Amino acid sequence: MLNKLIQRLFTPQQKEIEIHRASNRVAVSIDRYKNMSKEIQDEIERNRFARYLVYDKGEGSHVKHGAH
Repeated sequence: MLNKLIQRLFTPQQKEIEIHRASNRVAVSIDRYKNMSKEIQDEIERNRFARYLVYDKGEGSHVKHGAH
């Protein structure tokens, strides 16, 4: 009985369903991140303190400093 349940859970159809669910969760997470990033950028612009921030684009790139 347990063996049949395990086999059913791991059928190709079930795997596809799980992949689809996982893909949807990732898409939702990415959308939330983008929206939050946009909100933060808008808030920075509204408060006009972006010029005081230091931006680092990652390894191997130069650091840009805002105007003071």
